[in-house]
Amino acid sequence: MEGFSTLAVEVIAIRLAIPIAGSSVILTGVTLGIVLFALSAGYWRGGALSAKWDRARTRTVLARNLLLATALYGILAFPFEARLLDRLLDIFSLPLSVAITAGLLFLAPIYFASQTVPMLAELTSGDGKAGRASGKVLFYSTLGSVAGGVFTPVYLFPWLGVARSSYLVCAVLALAGCLMAVDRARFLQALGIGSAAVLAGVGTQNLTFERGDLYSFDSPYQSIRIVNEKTEQGRTERLMLVGGGRASAIYADNLETSLPYTLLAERLLEETHTKNALVIGAAGFTFPRDVAKLPGLEQVDAVDVDPSVLPIAERHFLMQPIPNNVRFLPLSARFAIRMLHSQGHRYGFTFVDAYFGKGIPAELVTAEFFEGVRDISDRTVANALIDRALESAFARNMLAAFRAAFGRVWLIDARPESENDLTNMLVLSWPAQGAKEWTGNGQAYSDDRNDADRDRVAMIW
Repeated sequence: MEGFSTLAVEVIAIRLAIPIAGSSVILTGVTLGIVLFALSAGYWRGGALSAKWDRARTRTVLARNLLLATALYGILAFPFEARLLDRLLDIFSLPLSVAITAGLLFLAPIYFASQTVPMLAELTSGDGKAGRASGKVLFYSTLGSVAGGVFTPVYLFPWLGVARSSYLVCAVLALAGCLMAVDRARFLQALGIGSAAVLAGVGTQNLTFERGDLYSFDSPYQSIRIVNEKTEQGRTERLMLVGGGRASAIYADNLETSLPYTLLAERLLEETHTKNALVIGAAGFTFPRDVAKLPGLEQVDAVDVDPSVLPIAERHFLMQPIPNNVRFLPLSARFAIRMLHSQGHRYGFTFVDAYFGKGIPAELVTAEFFEGVRDISDRTVANALIDRALESAFARNMLAAFRAAFGRVWLIDARPESENDLTNMLVLSWPAQGAKEWTGNGQAYSDDRNDADRDRVAMIW
């Protein structure tokens, strides 16, 4: 029961933070690091205390700890996590804000609950040593997990990349095996086997690595590749692939945007004659670059949670700097929306294009997210990769969430000539030319009950 609750707390803590900070490996890694640190301290302390006490006192303290953890979770941690994180993000960076929030709210209850493991070991062994021994071993093992959970996404991924970080993990395990050898012969044997395993891992990674990339990079948020491909008409198209799917595309000969849904969104913006625009999901910056040149458009704000997309787009994709009237905000979409609203910003046009590959962050298809966009936008367009027949649960529920925020919803198929079941559908908050109103039924996604991930997977696969 304690193990179930602790793992559930990890999942809940991450889920409560996602609407505030967005889903990212940094949020997950730092949160798990704090949880594991609390576990390690509880393991050690529980083992030390249980070795000194008799069975009756151990049972009493164990019961007290679990009840105390219950109170701390229910009264402090769960109710105040989102509010505290929201305030701290105005002051500190994302990793530090997550660390402070998780530290203040979850360290203590997890520390008390995790003492269960060595105390139960002591109660069930009867020799007076099991609790202390298991507490020490669990302490050091989990302390290592803290370093792995925090340093991997925050430091190793940006410094080494995902592939090289995996090599480092193999090397660490190989070293651990060598250190356990009891004599020189076995040490050398373990060293040889470990080295062979590391080299085999590197070789396998190289064999499975995509060839022909113009550029590739694994950021803490996503895998980014830039490649050239021939179109059916024989032109060369330069693609920016994010998470395995097309995020942006331009023609290599003249650098003009080639994705139909992006061109359609640009036409819709031009028809509004707005002075400012917001883009959520910058990717290759093709949309911000193009619309920034429109007469009368003074500023374009581009939001993307991954700060690496701007230098990659400028140096390896667009091969040119973005216009001066484009402002890049490297923030999660949910946090950026609240920040812009609190600062009094309002946009004549907002384009939500947050897909990576065939996925989209679940927190960006809820009614609460769309309500936040509505509060700062006069006209809103969202790119949705959905089935053309609009029969899937994901399509109907996502459109219902959009309608719950904006009152009504209109659709334009950006690829009407395609024979694929899935298409890029532009979802509009106003009846633009060529748009058709959707009057179907669906269960709007919400932050509290959000099945978007499951429904999206069912639609695609």
